[in-house]
Amino acid sequence: MSSWGELAAAEEELRQREHAAHEADLGPEELRALAAEHDRLAADRDALADSDDDSAGRRDARGLQRDVQGSRRDRVAREYDADLDAAAVARFVAGTDRDLAAGDRADAGDDRRHSRDARLRAAHDRQRAADDREAAAAQATAATEESAGLREAMATRLLIGQAEGLLMARHKLDEDAAFALLVKLSQQTHLKLRIVAERIVRDHTSAVGRPG
Repeated sequence: MSSWGELAAAEEELRQREHAAHEADLGPEELRALAAEHDRLAADRDALADSDDDSAGRRDARGLQRDVQGSRRDRVAREYDADLDAAAVARFVAGTDRDLAAGDRADAGDDRRHSRDARLRAAHDRQRAADDREAAAAQATAATEESAGLREAMATRLLIGQAEGLLMARHKLDEDAAFALLVKLSQQTHLKLRIVAERIVRDHTSAVGRPG
């Protein structure tokens, strides 16, 4: 399983290769190869998300155990009422247990945030893989249809990118959050992602063209 740093490096390398490859009029095999790499990257992200979820569960369990230990030490401290020094030590250790428990729960929250981020990026990778496979399928048809299908797939990718950029600027979102919003709008309207993106870009263009 890859680490977060390794995944980030792999993603950047794939983006650079994909950009260069799209400038070179790819054939079906090359597009399918890019799609497979996106799928592998998505699988690695899901595996990392699973690991983060497991880690969060372990941290929560450890936090609970430390809270229980803290409660036990508090009971011991009450039993040491006649021995003030021993009671003070027991209460101090109980407080330490609870501080550590709070740290465990905070770390668990971080793990779950990382997990959600990884799964969202995995969805993005799978969408890219689907786009590449759609382009590859288009290229497998007649020569004239191949060229048109590839241009359409590239136009779709560009259109989605433009819509993401508009949402990022309008709502102060990062790329992943903008893509997640596009997916949500697509699901709510039962329209393809490309159509939702096209409407966002068209509405923006119309608004810019209207006199103020």
